[in-house]
Amino acid sequence: MLSSAKKIFFIGAGNMGAAISKALTENGYPVSSVFFYEPDSHVASIAAEKSKATRLATLAEGFSKADIVFLCIKPQIFSKISASLRKEMEAASKEMIVVSIMAGVTLLSLRTALKMKNIVRTMPNIAITVKKGTVAIASEEGIEESVLQTVEFLFSTCANTVRVLESQMDAVTGLSGSGPAFVFQFIEALVMGGVKVGLTRDAAMRLALSTVEGSIEMLKDSKLNPGELTANVCSPAGTTIAGVQELENKAFRGAVMAAVEAAVRRSTELGK
Repeated sequence: MLSSAKKIFFIGAGNMGAAISKALTENGYPVSSVFFYEPDSHVASIAAEKSKATRLATLAEGFSKADIVFLCIKPQIFSKISASLRKEMEAASKEMIVVSIMAGVTLLSLRTALKMKNIVRTMPNIAITVKKGTVAIASEEGIEESVLQTVEFLFSTCANTVRVLESQMDAVTGLSGSGPAFVFQFIEALVMGGVKVGLTRDAAMRLALSTVEGSIEMLKDSKLNPGELTANVCSPAGTTIAGVQELENKAFRGAVMAAVEAAVRRSTELGK
């Protein structure tokens, strides 16, 4: 915990904003130091219940309190409200750290729109809602190491953090940002395969989840790469190699690679 808790202001309290603020307060960050602005009353009430953070009525009030501002809004909305954000930030007349979680919005765009010095761009994925997320962090040259460490500390309550070049952020969006959906699709396919060959859906789901969890732990603990571990499971002329061949026949790896590339293209489009 920071020796002197910084005041954190979230703009937007949807799934991501609420998850980050909830993780902070549940891990001991002072509730009195966490605030948010959310125009949708229904969304705001859910966020307040989850995180116990205080809902503020205006942006001006938030900026007057904030040491750190999280921009947790859709990238399409940012262009519409950036002028208002800049006006309120300038009125606050204080230096603050701005943390963006918006896909596709570059550091240059953020700096140009907000005229702030300490801006950090991040890309968290939805697994932060269960405190198992992944967050990529990018910044410009000149940002102090203490600023980056502060951002990493705040995200450490709900995710693993990885520093990347900003030029890699669209790639991060396609891989870890969109990746959970691809994993869910894979698990659903395993379950459907189990049902097709006679298992109940409940049994197939339990087996699939346990199999995926165990496989991940093996990969974490092993010094082998995924291909080497696959080879270890494939006995000569056995069941697994027969299944792997079918995946190859259906271009499974190629389809996953194409999915990542498609997500990256969309991230780039959003940035424009």
